[in-house]
Amino acid sequence: MILLEAPNVIRQKGMTESNMTISIKPRRRPGWTRVLDVFLRAAHVGVTGILLGGAVFQVPFDVFLKCQLFAIATGCALIASEVYHKPHWLYQGRAVMVFIHSGLLFLIRFKPAIMVPLLSMSVLIGMAGSHMSKKFRYWSIIHWRAED
Repeated sequence: MILLEAPNVIRQKGMTESNMTISIKPRRRPGWTRVLDVFLRAAHVGVTGILLGGAVFQVPFDVFLKCQLFAIATGCALIASEVYHKPHWLYQGRAVMVFIHSGLLFLIRFKPAIMVPLLSMSVLIGMAGSHMSKKFRYWSIIHWRAED
């Protein structure tokens, strides 16, 4: 096998450009990245729980500015980690759920009066996206089939 351009793209010897098929090898994840992902997920869920609790008990939203920023940072770090390990994550069902989840949070800036329902729906969609069936979580909206 001959490696082309990126270390995760392979081509069999003797294939020409016209008859070659490219397969993508999944990147091998170092053990420490799993620990980091678990920490980021736990921190993200914890801080969003604090934000939801503050909204339910009508604590002024600006009091939680650091929590908001930490929730955004951990969420972005989780997305970056997923994209780094599996670039096709961006067009799978799990990413669609993350984009819906984030979109609901974005709406809070424009509709603060319905903050609690938006935060609640965002948490539910985030949890559903994390725990839905593999068939839907890995569904590619480009290839129209499940891809891991």
